[in-house]
Amino acid sequence: MASSRDWADAYLAQARADLEGARLVGAAAPSVFAMLMQMVFEKFAKAALLRSGAVTRGWAEGTHRGASHMLRAMRLQRGLMEPMGGAKVWHDVLWAVEALERAHPAVARGAPQLEYPWETATGLVQWPARDLPLAASMGNPASNLTTRVVQFASLLGQRFDRIFP
Repeated sequence: MASSRDWADAYLAQARADLEGARLVGAAAPSVFAMLMQMVFEKFAKAALLRSGAVTRGWAEGTHRGASHMLRAMRLQRGLMEPMGGAKVWHDVLWAVEALERAHPAVARGAPQLEYPWETATGLVQWPARDLPLAASMGNPASNLTTRVVQFASLLGQRFDRIFP
């Protein structure tokens, strides 16, 4: 039977693979980039939480709110954020990671979401590629949010074993 560490390592490996896909897409398809980055941070979070023993495999398989747990731990424990530049440096990125999580279909419920069309209170059908505010922010050429989110995820991926042993 596989251990929690085995599952954590698998989540970590897939997060890194998803990050490569997100890099390829980038700002060219902001809604797809946003969806991939949500998946990246969710898997990083599940790997970190499984490694720490804070969650079970069952919890990891059944939630889409892992990133907020990981970010909360990183903010509270300066030693986790300092090797990456600190929470102040990444303030906008940490906001974006939480916004990505809130836009997951299992969490959004009736609000703008990453993967599927949704209906507004006035009966208007909207979809991520056109109407997701976070995707618009990430696709805005005047913003560097997409670049910063990738930079943060890259640092997290590179330093993961030191931050979350």
